[in-house]
Amino acid sequence: MLAALIFLGGCASGIDAGGNFPRATFDVNTPYDAAYRRAAEFARVCHTAPEHPYGVQYGTSETLDEKFAVGRIAVFKVPEPTVHLEVIEVKPKGKTDATVTVTVLGQGSWDARELDAAKQSIQSATPACRDSKG
Repeated sequence: MLAALIFLGGCASGIDAGGNFPRATFDVNTPYDAAYRRAAEFARVCHTAPEHPYGVQYGTSETLDEKFAVGRIAVFKVPEPTVHLEVIEVKPKGKTDATVTVTVLGQGSWDARELDAAKQSIQSATPACRDSKG
């Protein structure tokens, strides 16, 4: 039953659990709630706050489940909140560090350079948006 719910949750979120999407998992030397705030700031600075070409707008859906100590941020193109372009999940690894997993769609700007930018941003606590060149 739990496996079915997880599978359905993945499908509803726009990322198929069986898909082969670019993903990076890394550790951060900060508690999970601070890592979550860093991830949210990265999404805001790099995706939702700036103006994008052709009037494209991005939004986020953010959940921080303190009971289970899991944070999740999904970036989507407005007005398509169920089609996630990037998902950042944050979980505690210990009392003073966290594990972050970033998954991207693997198309256009949602590629390995986006994963690198997210990792650098979350580890350094300084948003560093994806370089659009090269």
